[in-house]
Amino acid sequence: MQKPNGLAALSAAACLFASQATLAQVSEESMGKVIPVELYTCSFHEGKGQNDLNAVIAQWNTFMDEHNVTDYAAWQLTPYYYGTGQDFDLIWMGASKDGNAMGNGTQLWITEGGEVAAAFNDVMHCDQHVGLASAMYQSPPDNATPGSSVMTMSDCTMNEGTRYSDVQSAEIKWAAFRKENGSQAGMWHWMPNFGGGDQDYDYKIVYAYPDFTELGSDWEMIANGGGRDVSNDLFGELDECDDERVYIATSVRASQLRK
Repeated sequence: MQKPNGLAALSAAACLFASQATLAQVSEESMGKVIPVELYTCSFHEGKGQNDLNAVIAQWNTFMDEHNVTDYAAWQLTPYYYGTGQDFDLIWMGASKDGNAMGNGTQLWITEGGEVAAAFNDVMHCDQHVGLASAMYQSPPDNATPGSSVMTMSDCTMNEGTRYSDVQSAEIKWAAFRKENGSQAGMWHWMPNFGGGDQDYDYKIVYAYPDFTELGSDWEMIANGGGRDVSNDLFGELDECDDERVYIATSVRASQLRK
């Protein structure tokens, strides 16, 4: 099938930037507030480890504070459930409040961040840097940007003949079912945007749980509380998704991104 790519993916996904929607969350009428997300997959150099990275993160936060950057949030994702294809130690995940914040922040980093970038490079090397567009189907409690949490990701491909609007309607119903059954997880779709080039998926489905207790509660609801049948009814003919990878997400810089 023809995969959406780059900025064309945004148009294919119901014109994500077409409206100035006040709602942060996806609805039948709007994709809500879509924000940029970036992922680096990284591994420590030999002899380096978490304590070294923590020192650089402190240096980076000082840099961000000195330049009054308040519209970028970041997390370190450490694999917990993973497969052989995840040949890295961690993911650096960053999210900007909007496209302007992404552009300004990137320009600042390129022109002023060389010393801190060198410090990061002394601790670890990163073999992938991709940008995605994030649409929120279910907000976390109080619409707060997740802090330290448990995150899951899976890659999904639409079946032949499926339109994204079909998936959108199904996800809205799925999010409502989960919420009605006590789920505390935020839920997002991430569409590939920059850097991948050879993606074999149309979007990622991402969940953020307050902790493993809440992840286990949702697992039980889906496996034994009727969720599996609801999911099969909603998505059985629409898409195929791989197994979820699970990460311990440690907040390294907080910012409220959707209001």
